[in-house]
Amino acid sequence: MALKNKADLSELNDALHDLREARDEARDEGFPQPPDVALKNAERLLREMYGISPRRFEVYPTPDGEIAIDAPDGQGRSVVLLCDSEGGALCLVNLNDNHRRAQYSTTEMLPDGFVHEALGDLKR
Repeated sequence: MALKNKADLSELNDALHDLREARDEARDEGFPQPPDVALKNAERLLREMYGISPRRFEVYPTPDGEIAIDAPDGQGRSVVLLCDSEGGALCLVNLNDNHRRAQYSTTEMLPDGFVHEALGDLKR
């Protein structure tokens, strides 16, 4: 069991590394630089989402200057949380061609019931 925990921690560390590299990746792709607020929110939410559903999250910049936290399940289903430059977020859920979304003007209340439920559904 200890090895699994180390592996799980490695997955979180890999995602945090991707987050630290997001500005370089954005520059390489010609995307706008994600602002500090998006990076800060993404780090907090990544850690909290990992606590809800330990997995390898993909973290990357978007063409709109956002930071995406992507939880794919390898079977075409995913939960994506986009941290925007204004301090808000958009959560996109795709489960078996059933799509739903929630928009947040601030990330203070996240992860909320919508995000918890989406990550739980992804495990099923």
